[in-house]
Amino acid sequence: MLAYAVKRALGAIPTLFILLTLAFFLIRLAPGGPFDAERQLPPEIEANLNQKYHLDEPLYQQYGRYLWDIARGDFGPSFQYRDLTVNQLIADGFPVSLRLGLMSLLFALFFGVMLGTLAALRQNSAADYGLMTVAMLGVSIPNYVLAPLMILVFAVYQGWLPAGGLGGWQNYVMPVLALGTAMMAYIARLTRGSMIEVLRSNFIRTARAKGLPLRLLLFRHALPAAMVPVVSFLGPATAGIITGSVVIETIFGIPGLGRYFVQGALNRDYTLVMGVVLFYGMLIIVFNFIVDLLYAWLDPRVKYA
Repeated sequence: MLAYAVKRALGAIPTLFILLTLAFFLIRLAPGGPFDAERQLPPEIEANLNQKYHLDEPLYQQYGRYLWDIARGDFGPSFQYRDLTVNQLIADGFPVSLRLGLMSLLFALFFGVMLGTLAALRQNSAADYGLMTVAMLGVSIPNYVLAPLMILVFAVYQGWLPAGGLGGWQNYVMPVLALGTAMMAYIARLTRGSMIEVLRSNFIRTARAKGLPLRLLLFRHALPAAMVPVVSFLGPATAGIITGSVVIETIFGIPGLGRYFVQGALNRDYTLVMGVVLFYGMLIIVFNFIVDLLYAWLDPRVKYA
């Protein structure tokens, strides 16, 4: 297991290097610059700003300087948030995004697995068709469409929930629903298909023949085996939650990492955009590694040596 972990860690280095390189050059291909909003300043002041942030240097020199800073764990200063570094902005915004993402993930897993299991136990019944129809609707409606509709219905028309911002638990209800609904629908469909296959397996028939209660049959034998495809889906699902949180945090005015990313892209805050992209890339790599380890726990046939 240790050798496998070291191999995965070493394999992540070139991936992060390519991600960092693409982010560095693509953000600079976008029209405009970090100080375009300040064109009313005298040219000498703008030149001083470019010199301070090393934007007057050749591009290859800026790239080398940024690589050296990243190697030391320094994401650099923010061009727009002048009193803060990118490390400080990530430290401020990530706990909010993490809280929102974990709540959405738990919501999707709990209800997705529950609905998929119920549909599998009542295969080809009215309940099965109804649940899968709802799941298909959840897959079909993007979160950037669902979120404004929820604000319109539950905040504007009914006044049940706040339209945005942070405060009590009420502020998290609509963002979590908007971010987790599509994932819940995918998990429900995956769980249904996998559970139907597992329930027809020989070891399940043997357990039934021995008179094992349905509760033990499901939770001790069928559900762990049926979770392998769901765990496989959690890798790209995490990426979907991360990218989806960028939109959701902007719509609901949540001061998380996704909102910083959007503002950084609009303001051409190079270091902030690159820092958030690299940080998200590292999170996805770590989570995919955890998913790989879960395979061995769910399926004893999987061995890492």
